Amino acid sequence: MMKAGSPVHREILYNDIYSWDNEPATNTLEVHIHNLRDKVGKSRIRTVRGFGYMLVDNAETE
Repeated sequence: MMKAGSPVHREILYNDIYSWDNEPATNTLEVHIHNLRDKVGKSRIRTVRGFGYMLVDNAETE
């Protein structure tokens, strides 16, 4: 939540979530983002095309 409102690059998310010993499938991050959107609401996580994802504050989604 500290980075809410600022985009995070996909590589940073991959590096923070997965170790280099286990190389994830190509769509693993997208599946996790999809599941998070189901839990927190689709409008809370925005895709920044060609970059990564951005968590949006509650006040911005209303």
